[in-house]
Amino acid sequence: MVPVSAQTFMYIVGVVEIIAGIAVAVRPRFGSLLVAVWLLGIIITLLVLGSFYDVALRDFGLLVGALALNRLSPAGSWRRHGK
Repeated sequence: MVPVSAQTFMYIVGVVEIIAGIAVAVRPRFGSLLVAVWLLGIIITLLVLGSFYDVALRDFGLLVGALALNRLSPAGSWRRHGK
């Protein structure tokens, strides 16, 4: 369904997930939203396929965790306070 080979597509997915992991480590408030959107896309894809509900439910749990991290991350933690 994609215009590249499955192996190339998975390499691209891997790079995106590494970037998302680095974003969570460096800027958790932004990175957690990035991961949440990525997981939402995966969940929608799995639900459309119609036979991977267990994996979609697992990813939903991860989505809730990413949103919880977003709520627990201090706003502007990457900036110096007071300036």
